[in-house]
Amino acid sequence: MTIGISHSEPAQATKHTLLYVFSPSRQERLYQLQMDTLANKQLALDDHHVVIAEVFEHEGGHVGPKKIRIESSTGLRREYHISPGQFKVVLVGKDSAVKLCAESCVSCEEVFMRVENELAHKAESRFL
Repeated sequence: MTIGISHSEPAQATKHTLLYVFSPSRQERLYQLQMDTLANKQLALDDHHVVIAEVFEHEGGHVGPKKIRIESSTGLRREYHISPGQFKVVLVGKDSAVKLCAESCVSCEEVFMRVENELAHKAESRFL
């Protein structure tokens, strides 16, 4: 299945936190390191409702098991201001706000901390 996606797409934005991994290609060393780090923590990512979106410069990527069309990859790169040849990791919360933006690999612990912080703020705002 192939999809077009944007962080502002309401159904996707409210169901999951999206961890975008932008890379020029699958052969990029930073991309490979980031994906190795994430692969070791897939169950914990699932528990935190984090879906990984791999977005490439000249080829389609995917969000979880769903493929992203190349046109959508180009649009996402533009939306998040990803320059040609640039590697970047962007965490987008369930509220569609950017929670983390890094030009190098991020640890799963950093992702979990940001997700848990978002949940704590959401719970806190319900009591105010």
